[in-house]
Amino acid sequence: MKKSNYEKIFKAMLATTVATGVFVAAAPVNTMAAKSTFSDVKDIPGQHFYEAVTDFSARGMISGYSDGSFKPNKNITRQDAAKLLALSLGLDTVNVKNPGFKDVSKTSPNYGYIAALVEAGIISGYEDNTFKPDGSLSRAQMAKIIVLGFEFVEKGSVKLPFSDINAKQWHVEYVRTLYSKKITTGTTPTKFSPNALVTRGQMASFVFRSEAITKVPKPEPKPELEPKPKPVDEDKVAVEAAANQLKAGAVTVSRGNDATNENKLVAVQTYVTSLVTEKGVVVKAATGTTAGNYIITLTKGEAKVDKTIAVTFDFAAGDRFVTEVKAINAKQVEVKFATPIVKTTVLNASNEVQNMTFTMVTSATVNPGQLKGSLSEDGKTLTITANGVFDGEYAFKSTAEIKSVTGEKFEEYTAIVKANDKVAPKFVSGSAAAKTYTNSFALLFDEPVNAAGVIAYVNDVAATVSNNSTNPNRLDVTANTQVIAGTTATIKLTNVKDYNNNFTSPNPVETTLTITADTVAPTVLNVKVIGENRVEMTYDKNMNIASFTGKARIVQANGTVTHLTASAGTNEKTVVLTGAGLFFNDTYNAILFVDADVKDTVGNSAALYSSSVTLYKDTIAPALTTVEFKDGKIVANFTEDIATAGNNAITVIDQTTGVATSVYLNYYSAQNAVIANNTLTIAHALPNGTYQLRLPANTVVDKAGTPNPNAIATQTFIVQNVISSDTTRPVVSAVTNYPVANGRVEQTAIYTVTDADSGVNLAAVQDINNYTWDGKALPLGSYVTTVITGSADKATSVAVTVHVPSASVPTTKTATFTVNNLRDNAGNTIASAGAGEVTFVSNYQNYNQPEFNYAKIDYDNTSLILGFSEAIHSLDASDFEITLNGHLLKTSSIAAIYRSNTNSNTNSNTFVTSINASVGNDVWIDGRTRDVIYLDTNGNSRYDTGDLLLEVVDSSTYRYDATNSVLVNLNANYVTSLRVKLVQDNHSPVQGLQGNYALFNREIIVR
Repeated sequence: MKKSNYEKIFKAMLATTVATGVFVAAAPVNTMAAKSTFSDVKDIPGQHFYEAVTDFSARGMISGYSDGSFKPNKNITRQDAAKLLALSLGLDTVNVKNPGFKDVSKTSPNYGYIAALVEAGIISGYEDNTFKPDGSLSRAQMAKIIVLGFEFVEKGSVKLPFSDINAKQWHVEYVRTLYSKKITTGTTPTKFSPNALVTRGQMASFVFRSEAITKVPKPEPKPELEPKPKPVDEDKVAVEAAANQLKAGAVTVSRGNDATNENKLVAVQTYVTSLVTEKGVVVKAATGTTAGNYIITLTKGEAKVDKTIAVTFDFAAGDRFVTEVKAINAKQVEVKFATPIVKTTVLNASNEVQNMTFTMVTSATVNPGQLKGSLSEDGKTLTITANGVFDGEYAFKSTAEIKSVTGEKFEEYTAIVKANDKVAPKFVSGSAAAKTYTNSFALLFDEPVNAAGVIAYVNDVAATVSNNSTNPNRLDVTANTQVIAGTTATIKLTNVKDYNNNFTSPNPVETTLTITADTVAPTVLNVKVIGENRVEMTYDKNMNIASFTGKARIVQANGTVTHLTASAGTNEKTVVLTGAGLFFNDTYNAILFVDADVKDTVGNSAALYSSSVTLYKDTIAPALTTVEFKDGKIVANFTEDIATAGNNAITVIDQTTGVATSVYLNYYSAQNAVIANNTLTIAHALPNGTYQLRLPANTVVDKAGTPNPNAIATQTFIVQNVISSDTTRPVVSAVTNYPVANGRVEQTAIYTVTDADSGVNLAAVQDINNYTWDGKALPLGSYVTTVITGSADKATSVAVTVHVPSASVPTTKTATFTVNNLRDNAGNTIASAGAGEVTFVSNYQNYNQPEFNYAKIDYDNTSLILGFSEAIHSLDASDFEITLNGHLLKTSSIAAIYRSNTNSNTNSNTFVTSINASVGNDVWIDGRTRDVIYLDTNGNSRYDTGDLLLEVVDSSTYRYDATNSVLVNLNANYVTSLRVKLVQDNHSPVQGLQGNYALFNREIIVR
């Protein structure tokens, strides 16, 4: 349907009535005066809309409200404006085409008016395919639809008096036309107010004036005829309904946005299929033309609809890897994880970073030094703050010791982190609070700032400034005079800069602060027992730790009083209260009292507090968790806070040479050993290499009333000393190979790397991720062997052989083999990748992975036989997880694994092991004295109720207690379940003779 003026409409009506013999005259404008029936529409000065509203009401074109009012000053809705205009223009509102707006259904009472105006090209919807029928109409929009509807001719020669209308605005010609027709004169003589909203009374006036200008009779509204029923296309209705069910959303897929396009599409297909509930509709997802958009095709029979939706991708629950590492300023690096992590696997008790390293590479200008961190509440973002700064490029590496909150290890991760902070810090906010007065002010910035060189004034009097000890983004300003609470202070800081010497803009920073009058007493939010003799209190305000001196105690029912000392907790609102001399067996019930005069940091006293607490006997020994080498020191971390114990000698074993060195711990005069919180730090220089730390039992104890000693423990660690004076890069040469014939187990590539100064870093040489062939990473099972000139900590020349399983080479070909990211011990990397043409011969058709397929108890009842589908190189305790009676065994409980002697072939596929257990001599059990075989699960070297009982024998069987000295009878009645699982040990994974990795995580239930 096209637009039509009133002459055309009138002539068409006349022709129709003559042909049918019936004539209904259209009512001309104001043929007779009508009276308003609305309570708020009067024929008085100031109501310019009276005549228009009265006329349109009489013609049935507008209506009022149930209370008898018209509400002329209320903004008109888009659908009411559409109805009035469509009826005024006499458009056909029955035989219309569906405009397809999502928010205008065919059952809407105003559907026909809106559809008719859209079909006539007078109005349109929004980009999101909506009409917003209940939205408002601006004066600019009104001008457009009236000019288009009444086909007014634009008069470009008319000069507009409106200062808010100019030639660059889209609506200028519509406004000019209405002004030339004297339909509008503006909201003032000089303002049109194009963005002001049109009221119901104004819209009636504008349409009424427009009708008058046409000077043709206006037709009576034609009664809406019932459309002839059309056959309903049920398939079309179904696919259109299904399309309305589709919506943008977030989809969970392994590796999130880093997933392959194929995996993303599969996840999207699952997602959209779950949304559609219309029966018989087939849903098919396809990748769109822009990233993140997907085209969903819905079909049923011959009906078809395409709809594009946006999809984002979240990480799956099983994803365990680092997703991003980036420098956010010169002081901080942000590490993001796919899933929440355990805080203690990345930060020790002092919040020092562990299991992550930053190694200086070519462009780095400074060592970042000691690293501390904070983990976000969701456990997925670690913010690392350096004692020094980051400037240049650093090789980042995280180890597999990082664990998710569900206990699984994360993948190792390496990346190059580039730090080049050119952004100036910005002032965020300032604060100060006091009960009566204060001279302390806190100023917060959006990144770490340096107090050095800052000149500070408070109320134009010189002040001092320092970095806050806990928040690197905060500067603490101390005035020379006190400022009264409730008054203001003007603080001016000159030369505030970040750690890459970017100064704030503007410089100086100036702000006026109102000192908050804080007279509110602190309140206890939570009390939690955190140890055998420790209670943590959380307040709603920052607390003054010193004010707790002599103010806290626990009192037992018998009157026993234990005074508590206070120390800072995890933040300024937490206080840890510790009692000395508490001795009890299982539990200790008492009342905690904290006196009324403990204070917050501004001096407000808390009320007297009391609460019942129950302390539990601590019988769990501290366990060694991680070992690192930092700045010439061995750093051993434990599961809880520790103290010195009876043993003062440890052993360090070089894993390359086997040489063992005893180190004597001196916590006093020589001070080569220091304990802080849960960390034992031992000053002991070591050359580069891989070492094992052996801690005898009773080297440390926890802080329980009856201290629990550690059990014997071992753990490997890597030493990589930084040599800062060496600036010469290592050199890679002669990348080549001598291809072997088809059928050989391995292909090899060889090269040489030299560095005469600090020596080649052997860890970088061994990292298989530093090699590619044919533009791709080397296949699983590839490994590196070396022949060095010099020593392990200073290898001046290294002949390197890279071994690649022939079965993993898909096609025999000659391609470029590249060597990347090698560095020396000073952190200098190779200037460019080493490269050479290397031919690998495929043995792909013979590819096969060894499978762990057999486990059973041998006839002697103590031997466990383990079998594979083919011969493998070697097997040790780290390759298995053995679960006995639901308890996961430590590797120390697994006896040595050896090849079965039933097969003379040294490449046997069958192995034998046993499980070591301890003896408890003369234990009272089941009403008599017996000897017991048990697993010492709590590591205290004696049998107690917390241990795993495996067998009970006659008391004369053994003469004394013994630890891990007997083999478990795996068929004993006390052994109820036994499971064996093959796992991947990253240091020496199980491989077949062709170099193929075994199928890991295969578990066999033995009994």
